[in-house]
Amino acid sequence: MTPTRVDAPPSIGELLGGLANDVQQLIRGEIALGRAELDQKIQRLIRSAVWLLGGALLGFAGLVLLLEGGAALLAIVASIPAWAAALIVGAVIILIGVVLAWSGLAAMSLKQLEPERTVSNLQKDVQLMKEHV
Repeated sequence: MTPTRVDAPPSIGELLGGLANDVQQLIRGEIALGRAELDQKIQRLIRSAVWLLGGALLGFAGLVLLLEGGAALLAIVASIPAWAAALIVGAVIILIGVVLAWSGLAAMSLKQLEPERTVSNLQKDVQLMKEHV
């Protein structure tokens, strides 16, 4: 018969050391998750800003041409002075510009930068630690 070896249970110091190591690894993991999530959200914000700027520049170039043509057409069709037709067309374009700018600003909300998964994981980790202590 071979004697079986019974390992002694870990000491309190070993348990505390292991716990400290686990907590350290958990915190590092949560920080890495938070960074990754924030990087992803910042990339989305930058992409939205580029689209907003590109759309505004392209729209501006097209609108200059349309403004002139639309004002000339309105002046001919409605038999109104050219200056009045230009004012009417300009007011409509300004209204459209305000709507576009408003929607671009809404897409760039700071609320979207909040790292929801990280906050949720941290809350779960705190709850788990409370239960085990």
